[in-house]
Amino acid sequence: MIYVIKIVNTHGLGGEVRALHYTDGAPFFDAVDTLYTAGGAKSYKVERWRLHKGAVLLKLAGVDDMTAAEALKGVELYAREEDLPPLPEGRYYYFQLTGLRAVLASGEEIGTVSAVTEGGGGDLLELTRADGGAKCLIPKCDAFVKEISLERGEIVIEPIEGLIDWHE
Repeated sequence: MIYVIKIVNTHGLGGEVRALHYTDGAPFFDAVDTLYTAGGAKSYKVERWRLHKGAVLLKLAGVDDMTAAEALKGVELYAREEDLPPLPEGRYYYFQLTGLRAVLASGEEIGTVSAVTEGGGGDLLELTRADGGAKCLIPKCDAFVKEISLERGEIVIEPIEGLIDWHE
């Protein structure tokens, strides 16, 4: 299960919820019609959705009034990996990159991708040093990321001097 939504508030009186979403917007919501609580304990069919001011407004089946919507505040929702829409070639979901070995073009392993985050100018890869200690952030851009191979479980990085600055 892939974490995709956190419900943060109600919206109106009819049971809609306002949620932060970690998706690419319309392509995701057009493809995924059922969301799940952690571990798949409960499922919610998405009756309708719309993007609104950087968030998504959802109407979930069975959530028909403000009281029911209020009970969902803070709930995190997940999608099944097999339900996710396919991405164009060369694009990846964050969960696919997390855990890849980070190697230099020479083949030397320098660490592991421990997280992917959105930065002001684009995505950032958080690397954890191979010895498990320090971390650093590098931009996920063609200038530094030369290849991503899910099959080999690695991401090939070509850093410039000073780009990799390990911090404990």
